[in-house]
Amino acid sequence: MGAIEEIITCIEEKQSYVVEAGAGSGKTYALIQTLRHLIENQGEKLTNKKQKIICITYTNVAKNEIIKRIEYNELVNVFTIHEFLWQCIKQFQKQLKIQLCQLNEIRLGKDILKGKDTNYIPNLKERADTINSVFYNDSSFRDFERGELHHDDVIELSKMIFENYSLISSIAAQKYPFILVDEYQDTSTETIILLNDYLLKNNKGKILLGYYGDSHQKIYDSGIGDLESYYQGNIASLQLIKKEENFRSSKAVVKLLNNFRSNIQQIPQRENQGAIKFIYWKNHPEKGKKEKVKEFEDSIKPAKNNFYDKVLERLEQKGWNFNPKSKDKILVLANSRIAERAGFSGLYTIFSRRNSLTVKDNLLDRNHVLIKLFCGYVDKKTSQERKIGLEHLLDFWTSKNHNEAIRFIRKNGTFLNDFKHYKKKEISTFLDDLAINRENSKIKDVLSSVLEMEILFPKNYYEFVERINQDLSGLDQRKIDRIEKDKSLYNSFLELPYREILNFWKHTQDETVFSTKHGTKGDEYRNVLTVIDDTEWKSEFNFNNFFNNTDDNEERMLKTRNLFYVECSRAKDQLVVLMLSNIDDYALRVVKTWFGEENLIDIENFIKE
Repeated sequence: MGAIEEIITCIEEKQSYVVEAGAGSGKTYALIQTLRHLIENQGEKLTNKKQKIICITYTNVAKNEIIKRIEYNELVNVFTIHEFLWQCIKQFQKQLKIQLCQLNEIRLGKDILKGKDTNYIPNLKERADTINSVFYNDSSFRDFERGELHHDDVIELSKMIFENYSLISSIAAQKYPFILVDEYQDTSTETIILLNDYLLKNNKGKILLGYYGDSHQKIYDSGIGDLESYYQGNIASLQLIKKEENFRSSKAVVKLLNNFRSNIQQIPQRENQGAIKFIYWKNHPEKGKKEKVKEFEDSIKPAKNNFYDKVLERLEQKGWNFNPKSKDKILVLANSRIAERAGFSGLYTIFSRRNSLTVKDNLLDRNHVLIKLFCGYVDKKTSQERKIGLEHLLDFWTSKNHNEAIRFIRKNGTFLNDFKHYKKKEISTFLDDLAINRENSKIKDVLSSVLEMEILFPKNYYEFVERINQDLSGLDQRKIDRIEKDKSLYNSFLELPYREILNFWKHTQDETVFSTKHGTKGDEYRNVLTVIDDTEWKSEFNFNNFFNNTDDNEERMLKTRNLFYVECSRAKDQLVVLMLSNIDDYALRVVKTWFGEENLIDIENFIKE
């Protein structure tokens, strides 16, 4: 029985399920087929009862694609998780105010315990009646005293509502008897608990949950990862359905994936044999006994850079194409080497002056207020692009999506608060000029003009500037040091040419030959070069210890495994793994069993072929 047939059987038996679908298996196709089956076989009954099918996905691109492929059928609501949960709870204002005050107290207590400055409000419960209504409008702001929710609050509040008010969960089950969740592995643990432990458990036989995803493609820290606890054991609430075809990759790539994955074994559906190679530095130098780690690593960087360049040259000679719009791709954990080649080394440098974690968290993951201001960020809980940056606005404008641009300004700025027709002309002139001339300006000049025009009113930015310019007298030395470092970063940031922002923006939007967006599960390329180096992001990834199964940090082990799986599974035809850091003998023996001895090549031999 195929996966689709198993899904249909579960629907007929009202048995909730999880589809474990490996890379390239046609997971989205299975999801669409399920929706079509429900429309065709349950549509009349659902229409008569005024019920809806819910499909939860995590990006607007995926959302629009699903809506298009089910031919805009109004029986199905395709929501983000925030949209769906808010739809379930928004009318229960009395309960929302009670739980909002409770959530405020919980978070206030945590901040006090940690000695942190807090934005939560003492004694909010005593003033609950002054909150007119609790509301959520996809804003990045939070103001509990006004009842305004940040999008992260929606999930936690919904969990509290469903946990404490079973009647509300029953009402949701009555309205939405079928809920399908895409990319389950990146769904937050809180959301899974909410859906399984409260919504499903309280409404057995009245609601069906269907999860679609792949436990080995969980990249984001906040995701649940796997649902094994829900489909194993005597009290399992979900049935496991395996989807093991691989329509994407060549036989060689699929065989490799099966060699280090045990919970499913994929079956290649293409006749293409393809090729895989693992290139390593056989004569990697050893650190001297008295030599410091950083000094040693710095000393071998030139050799690594040279090897990297030579490998690219050799692959190009073999027919690979590394132009940005080509069908071949370089997958790499971003580092100074990539930042330099992609044209944002200045940004990388000012963020790395503190430590490498600052670079990843604040710059590459777009969590710093200055980066968010220009480039937005990706929501960790939903993997969804938060389009709040100046470059998002200019992207709307230059693509002639003027309605979306106006909506953006109304939401994120103050210029249109008092709307007059003449303001449209001012906006048009300003954005046309900015789109053309920003590349030749400094960041400070672009920022100054945007703030003066009031097309952005970045509350978090103004709070940041106020904090770094506060009076330092009376503060402890730790806070003073942090403020001074932030001020130094800010001043250096303003002096950078704006083209650094543009180049970084292109990098985040996957518009270069380099890709660090390994969480984009549907991406596929003709040939893939994946570059790994254990001297980068040491606290998060260790490939040598993943290969030899000796990592004592289980979370890091899983993150490394999943990243390696996602990177390798992007390749349609050929895959080359280039390991620039040292690999020990045992790890090399394991890699040999995965790739085959004939596919292990010393880097010095490869560039001489």
